[in-house]
Amino acid sequence: MISLLITSRIEGNPNWGLSNLLDGLKEKSSNYDNFEVLVKFDSDDRLVPEFVRTLDQYPFAIKHLIEPRGRGYIDIHIGYTRVMSLADSRSTVMGCFADDFIIVKEGWDETVLSRTNAFDDDIYIIHQLPHPPFYRPDYKNSPFYLDFSLDHMDTIEVIDEGPFWSRKLLEICGGLGHVSFTDAWTLCLQWYLHHHHGINRTLFTDQPLIHRRLHEAVDSDQSERWHSDRKWNFDFIADDFYRTMVKNQARNIALNISSDLLIEENDVVQHSSKDLERILMQTVKGAIEQTKHHSAVRELEVITEQFPNNMDAHQMLGLLNLFMNQPQAAIPSLQCVLNSAPNTRGVRNQLGVAFATAGAENEAKTLFMDELNRFPASEQAKVNLMKLSGEQSGRPSQATEFAIT
Repeated sequence: MISLLITSRIEGNPNWGLSNLLDGLKEKSSNYDNFEVLVKFDSDDRLVPEFVRTLDQYPFAIKHLIEPRGRGYIDIHIGYTRVMSLADSRSTVMGCFADDFIIVKEGWDETVLSRTNAFDDDIYIIHQLPHPPFYRPDYKNSPFYLDFSLDHMDTIEVIDEGPFWSRKLLEICGGLGHVSFTDAWTLCLQWYLHHHHGINRTLFTDQPLIHRRLHEAVDSDQSERWHSDRKWNFDFIADDFYRTMVKNQARNIALNISSDLLIEENDVVQHSSKDLERILMQTVKGAIEQTKHHSAVRELEVITEQFPNNMDAHQMLGLLNLFMNQPQAAIPSLQCVLNSAPNTRGVRNQLGVAFATAGAENEAKTLFMDELNRFPASEQAKVNLMKLSGEQSGRPSQATEFAIT
């Protein structure tokens, strides 16, 4: 049996849609006995009493709690954990749904239940989407991927917003994590299970079961919440205190997993250092192809830290920062390439562009001339010398006005 855990705020919520979600469950479920709906409402929400009276119309079990709101959005996970106490004793798997979710998969309940017998000890996580980022190689055909950096949790795309967990796993963890972003908590938990304990307990559905209906007033970077509650959550996720708590939860899960389960039988993806470097570089190329340049920069920063001798990564990082008109950020990367691989064609020209845009014209001229001395056929360096002297349509002010590639 599935328990759907929901926190719902009606009053003052322009994106409230619990009735739409319940209607979708009525229309697209295979068997109403397969699941129950457990809802936490706020005690200061004046619209709750009237709505609660409408719940009897639905042909599946709905239970609810009416309790203090707490800090609102920041405390959603506490509401989820509280309604866990209402769960039917037959419930074995749980999912947290926002009240703006819409069911899109016919027979969603059978799809979830069909995944729940994979492990004898009943410890697992079910995802509706592959692991992020979406631009990595073989995203759809290889859904398991935990080689991203936890430092990128606030920008990684696209996180499955509606995972399911075995009831046993949630009980081991003491509920739904420590932030309202249960999707981000789930990724962190999987990351530590995989990297610290060699454990993969992730299952995937063939297609998404839900769609989240977003509202610009509350779910976009134009909303107040984006820069307050959302930022607070991600700042907390980045803190060592939070990560230590998730590490401990992962350790508790590992201790509960059957001791006779060998890592070789656990479908863990173990990469050699060389393979990991190659995979990360392919992910960078995927980000660039999708014009996710900021994401590519973050990936390259990870690569250059883990693999400092990868001059291709350093040069790509420098070039991306140039194209994004961040010359000061480009200089250290390109300087590293010049120092470590002085015969690299074009790097003096690229570094010269960075210096020129940063206002260091003398250094730029020296680099352009050095490029020409070493590689006389370098048209880019020749053009840039002319641009710098103002001979071609005035002196450029941005890196992209120079010849870079």
